[in-house]
Amino acid sequence: MNDYRDSSKQIELSDRILEIFAEAKARFKPRWAREGTETGPEADGKTPFLDAFESMPDEPYVVCLAQGIVNSWLMSDPVIYHNDILVGVPRPFRPLVEHFHWGICESDKHLEAPAYKEHAEEIRERIKKQKKRLFPRSWEHMDPGYSEVFNEKQKKSIGRLFWGGGYQGHTVPDYFRLLRDGIGGTLERVHAYEANTEDPKKLALYRAMTILLEGFTAFACKYAEAAEELAAHSEGEARERFTAIAANCRFISVNRPKTLYQAVQLVWFYSLWDWVDCVGRFDQYIYPFYEKSVREGDKFPPEDIIAAIFVKFAEHGVHNLPLGGVDPRTGEDATNDVSFLVLQIGRKFHTVHPRMVARIDENTPPAFMKLIVKMWSEGMSDPTLASDPLIIEGLREYGVSLEDARSYTTLGCQEIEIPGKSNFGCEDGAFNLAKIFEYTINDGCDRFDGVKMGLSTGHLADFKSIDEVWDAFIEQMKHFIPPYLRICNLGQEIRAANASKLVKSIFTDDCIARGLHMDEGGAMYGYGVIETAGASAAADSFAAVDKLVFREKKISPETLEAAIAANFEGYEKERQLLLNQAPKYGNDDPLADEYMCRILDAFWSEIGKYRSVRGGVFTGACSLLTGGISFGEKTWAMPDGRFKGEPLGNTIGPRTGADHCGVTAMLTSVMKLPLKKGIGGTTLNVLIPCDMTKTEEQREKIEAIMTAYMMDGGQMAQITTANLEDMLDAKVHPERHGDLIVRVGGYSAFFVEMDPVSQDEIIKRYGAVQ
Repeated sequence: MNDYRDSSKQIELSDRILEIFAEAKARFKPRWAREGTETGPEADGKTPFLDAFESMPDEPYVVCLAQGIVNSWLMSDPVIYHNDILVGVPRPFRPLVEHFHWGICESDKHLEAPAYKEHAEEIRERIKKQKKRLFPRSWEHMDPGYSEVFNEKQKKSIGRLFWGGGYQGHTVPDYFRLLRDGIGGTLERVHAYEANTEDPKKLALYRAMTILLEGFTAFACKYAEAAEELAAHSEGEARERFTAIAANCRFISVNRPKTLYQAVQLVWFYSLWDWVDCVGRFDQYIYPFYEKSVREGDKFPPEDIIAAIFVKFAEHGVHNLPLGGVDPRTGEDATNDVSFLVLQIGRKFHTVHPRMVARIDENTPPAFMKLIVKMWSEGMSDPTLASDPLIIEGLREYGVSLEDARSYTTLGCQEIEIPGKSNFGCEDGAFNLAKIFEYTINDGCDRFDGVKMGLSTGHLADFKSIDEVWDAFIEQMKHFIPPYLRICNLGQEIRAANASKLVKSIFTDDCIARGLHMDEGGAMYGYGVIETAGASAAADSFAAVDKLVFREKKISPETLEAAIAANFEGYEKERQLLLNQAPKYGNDDPLADEYMCRILDAFWSEIGKYRSVRGGVFTGACSLLTGGISFGEKTWAMPDGRFKGEPLGNTIGPRTGADHCGVTAMLTSVMKLPLKKGIGGTTLNVLIPCDMTKTEEQREKIEAIMTAYMMDGGQMAQITTANLEDMLDAKVHPERHGDLIVRVGGYSAFFVEMDPVSQDEIIKRYGAVQ
């Protein structure tokens, strides 16, 4: 029998599960395909959304959308693999498909698939005729946000400073309520509110929800029928298993689950309808069913059932799986056997999906941290750590109730939401503070094309003190924030018109009670989230100018300005001075760390003065994926010694390669930051090479360091334990390093699947410049 809390050995899974995983792994699509859940069957030539809109010419948009969603599932053939115990796969990708980040999306490339090619022009014409009904709002809705503020030249350059309204997608439905009420109970709730209103808009939404719920029932029954057909043509164990699958699917099609097997199948089916997005606090809502299964038995061993859904999560790209943390009602640690079991399964499979997050509180079991560090020592980058004390307190300061704050979940690429109650706009956009510094010392101009973008605050040589530079920086920042946040809000208005989160709305409070879907104000909490780029490069630049120009006068403003304009060509001596004698954030340096604190506090406080159209104020975040690379490509050379185009960093940590004093110094710098204002999800890349985790003593030190970071001011930490030598060799011999995992800016990836620029950015974190 496995002891899940014993980190000294890996879990022994059943032969059935090992076979299921091996066959699923052979089907694994590339990471990007799993991120987008493009993991279903091949295109089938069907047009479910067009069929719905064409057949319902006089019906409200949400009703047609709901029918299109249901069509898209019921027109899809059930897929049951020969060894499955849990069933269900995503829909085929088709020319039209709804997605929670937009509404109905058009994909012309899928018309080139063999199943569509012969009728592609006919389908394009059908889409053209229905265009206004299919797409209530398009990107054009955001045009006034640009054209009323920026001229044509500025519009071409503004993408170097920010993007806004570009995703606004991830949220987590209330899986607790799904399991408590089931599909039938939820349908009764919808009907109860429907019976008490005459508002046409609300009635249309309730009808759409009814269509979805009844369609979900039909979908589950369709899988039951497919399993019954397989059972009829099978013998022995296979016949019994397919019969069990059929009974399971038929029961949960309406009823609330009573067993672990039923609960997990219902979670998986609903996750499919939610685009395999994020499943929230799985270990918490599943644990009562797991405990009952251990005590009373089930159709399959509880360990197999949990492992089977983990395989589904891995194959189809569930984004995030938080584990542990406190109980919402009592505040006591709620880490349980399922928390440990899921970690052990992830450890055994050694893959990059689902991203796992361990919520750490004051009373997290020592064995939990011990297992986490052991997983890191074996080359995994999961789980990320999240600090319950800081995140809960930060959410409380933004007006979230104590119980709801304790309920928080991670999702997407380490954003934060309240499951079943919030729509935080993950993400509304990203803003490049390093670019603001560029404008500040270049009279408001972009150095790439000379376009006047901001205010005329002067050139570096015009400033007489560092305080003047700071004041100009704040002026430039404040100048751009109002139009930028308006653009973000215009993006949200698109999603509201397109009812992008209609499926999520059914299990998000108070959408049913208010008669509003999530993107038009149905969710209880509607804050905005702005990803924050370039802060460390701006902080280091302030520190360099402060110390070397104004305090020590080792370089004149005129010389530094000329060096930056030339991208340091002909000024290598000055660049080395900036690199080696100017303070750098991430090394526990008081001056550089102070500037980092001031910059983040100023930016996050300023955006907090504005409201999202969802109702709440804007908050900060920093989990940029590869955004630090792309924004770096658009940012000129800076006073910190950075060449133009070099990466800016993908998390709240120091700029790539700028920290030289070790992990403890870096963590100390980050703990000084106002991270409660970055409550949208602010993570940190931490390098702990496997060589530092070989012995029990070394691992205990890492446990102590990372626990202290979580308790004393850190918010999140994501780990890379790959050795530098392995990464360098993997660039030359990728075939030798297929299981080498690294952490990017919010997700894990197999190193050999990454593009060369992203590989080099990670290598540079180790101080090896390629």
